[in-house]
Amino acid sequence: MDKIFKKLDKKYLKICIYAAITVLITGGIAMLFLLSGPFWSKLWAISAAVFRPMIIGGIICYLFLPIVERLERLFNKKKKHKWARPISVLLTFGIVIAAILLILALIAVAIYKNVESLNIESIKNLFFKLQADYTAIWNFVAQQLESYDIASDNISHIVTAATGAVTSFFSGLLFGVIFSIYFLLDGNHLSTYWTRAFRLIFGQKAEDNIEVFLKDADKAFSGYIRGQFTDALIVGVLITIILSIVGVPYAIVVGVFAGLGNLIPYLGPVVGYLTLVIVCLPTAAFDKMIIGIIIFAIVMFIDGNIINPKLLSDNVEVHPLLVVAALIGGGALGGIAGMLVAVPCAALLRLQFDKYLMRTEKRRLDEMKEASSKSKGEHRNKA
Repeated sequence: MDKIFKKLDKKYLKICIYAAITVLITGGIAMLFLLSGPFWSKLWAISAAVFRPMIIGGIICYLFLPIVERLERLFNKKKKHKWARPISVLLTFGIVIAAILLILALIAVAIYKNVESLNIESIKNLFFKLQADYTAIWNFVAQQLESYDIASDNISHIVTAATGAVTSFFSGLLFGVIFSIYFLLDGNHLSTYWTRAFRLIFGQKAEDNIEVFLKDADKAFSGYIRGQFTDALIVGVLITIILSIVGVPYAIVVGVFAGLGNLIPYLGPVVGYLTLVIVCLPTAAFDKMIIGIIIFAIVMFIDGNIINPKLLSDNVEVHPLLVVAALIGGGALGGIAGMLVAVPCAALLRLQFDKYLMRTEKRRLDEMKEASSKSKGEHRNKA
């Protein structure tokens, strides 16, 4: 037996032992996942429940941080105060909440003022007719659901699932706001702590690479998202003012939805046109609808060729084809939220790819120079 072991190559024997151990460990992990499926599914559910509000809080913190820092600098202009940061965070959330309430109030006032233009009697007659034909309508809805393989008995389950999804969304948003407040208040200490932990675990070089990547990501995301919000605000205000002047009904509602739609490239005009048609049809204001469509076309042309490029001129340029591809991919992966972040993600990927090309080109040039210097040295030695 000893002779057999002496004849074996110890190097290859060690490699075979490592390979066998790796296969056994991999098989054991696979069996663990197969045998403990419910445990991992519960662990995933708990992780998703915890990390979802943290991600939402991080996004809110990222968007509100410039306002908080500007207010803090304003309070600390003459002397540094401990209360500057908390007051800045409180004022930022107050400004955002006040802006949301103001928009909702304007929409409510616009609807209240314009609802008198509708024929109330026709609405009442339509309501009574629908009430009388309730059975026929329900049967029609049930037939349509069955055509999509949805049994009418499952409607309660669908409603329950939808209610649960809405409740989960608002609870996640609430906890996300709480996380964002803590991130804004104690962000510097958290950043210092985790930067130090990352450096100690992965080394200084990895920290430097991550720092460069995060700066690139901030350049792509901050400029694009904040620029899009500014652009949406400008478009919404312009459309609201102009439509109000020409007398289009629900001008504030149309302007708000047009501005929100403008957050996503190529979607703003579609949302604006649809909202304009919806608010003009009940009152039969076809002349105002045509005028509104013309105004939309003019405003969107000015925005696409002057306002938006000016706001985003400092960011990484993205080709329109890449924008369309990113929007399709983002919509398929994450819906509206995916479309919102698709373009800055594409800009970041392009920036990283450009840097990779520059590093490769520099390395090739250095190799060529080194080879050229070696060949010249060999020629001199021969001479």
